[in-house]
Amino acid sequence: MTDLAITRANEADASDLGIIGPAAYAAAYHDDWDDAVGFFHQLKTFGADAMLTTLARPEARVWIARQDGAGVGFLTMFVGSLEPIGQRAGGAEIPRIYLLPGARRGGIGKKLLDAAEAQAKAEGCSYVWLDVMEHAEWARAAYERWGFADIGSKVFAGGLRPGRSRTMRVMVKELG
Repeated sequence: MTDLAITRANEADASDLGIIGPAAYAAAYHDDWDDAVGFFHQLKTFGADAMLTTLARPEARVWIARQDGAGVGFLTMFVGSLEPIGQRAGGAEIPRIYLLPGARRGGIGKKLLDAAEAQAKAEGCSYVWLDVMEHAEWARAAYERWGFADIGSKVFAGGLRPGRSRTMRVMVKELG
């Protein structure tokens, strides 16, 4: 692997985050959508303006992975978030871990997660949680390897291609 740096993101990183997010989401989930307008609006939730809004939230913690100085992935975390199945306190949600296609399977996602877990522990969280599309077996398998356990399901709020499952699996990792 070339030079890799995992750092906390700030407002100066918003434009890079706004490139990584839509590109990584589109690469992973473009087949889920047949409504171009709906897909456009979903991709906007990853854009630079959306990332600036995320970075401004007091409960938000964001990390960016840079390889040879270029942004190749990021992770967002919201401390104090209740998991949606049992509404248990003391958690932190990880709503987004996204890597550009060429950055997958190189350990970058795990390094982003390690940084988030260390921060969550430092802030007194006892667990982290995330949700993932049920049909994204590759992502679920990675989360299981990283110590997450499936605790139930919820429904994806966005519109998807007819026949595509909108079920999301909720996964939790205890921070012990």
